[in-house]
Amino acid sequence: MKMRKKHAVMMEYVIIAVLVAAAVVVAVIMFGKNVSSEMNVATKSMSDAKGAANYQKNIEKNAEQDIKKANEHEKSMHNYK
Repeated sequence: MKMRKKHAVMMEYVIIAVLVAAAVVVAVIMFGKNVSSEMNVATKSMSDAKGAANYQKNIEKNAEQDIKKANEHEKSMHNYK
């Protein structure tokens, strides 16, 4: 009887670990590019303020195009059958 209870508790921990790992993967997928871009801006601003301003403008200019690509990708994934 004790062995079954022990294995059940271990399985609960495995399930929790898998859910946490899945949440981390989703967060990295959703926010990874934005965080990376902002870290690049911060790095450039430490070495070259003008370069950082230009880089930030490029990110803002390309944001609309990136959003359009993401929306097209999402639509194509929903139409996949």
